[in-house]
Amino acid sequence: MKKRAVLGILAFATLAFAPPASAEDLSGWQDTRWEMTPDEVQKVLSYPTSVVDLAKVCGENCEEGAALELDDYELNGQHFMVRFWFTKPETRLHTVSMYAKPPNEGDDNAGFAKMKDYLSSLYGSPNATNLKGGYFIVTWVLSSTGITLYSNATTETAVIYEERTNKEGGG
Repeated sequence: MKKRAVLGILAFATLAFAPPASAEDLSGWQDTRWEMTPDEVQKVLSYPTSVVDLAKVCGENCEEGAALELDDYELNGQHFMVRFWFTKPETRLHTVSMYAKPPNEGDDNAGFAKMKDYLSSLYGSPNATNLKGGYFIVTWVLSSTGITLYSNATTETAVIYEERTNKEGGG
């Protein structure tokens, strides 16, 4: 009887952390792919990007090798500033962060809920939802990419796409 219970728990745990069958695995963001160089990223995007001054965005002890910025990207009716982060010293894409721009006056403040619903429609139910320091943290885990939605549910919303380097270990 105990063996059957343990097998049931293991089966449930596997299902709880597996990506939904409908979710297509991502290996980047939009047309970009993890491990691309800044030049390769700029070539595949149909939007103009600019080189980011790393000292201004992450300080003197920045762990990044380079970053590109896309000033205005519209997704699901919201506008975002998008940053592409590259490793040091290989300069390969490993993270894409999207920061919601403040809504126009008169727009509703439902950015978090809209984005959560939108990401859930793409990737299925989130793997985890937490509240920490006044921020909702909602995560989806796919084979090659982790997606995290951060928001204080009023004025700040960010979506982070990160390359998963330890795919077998679940983290």
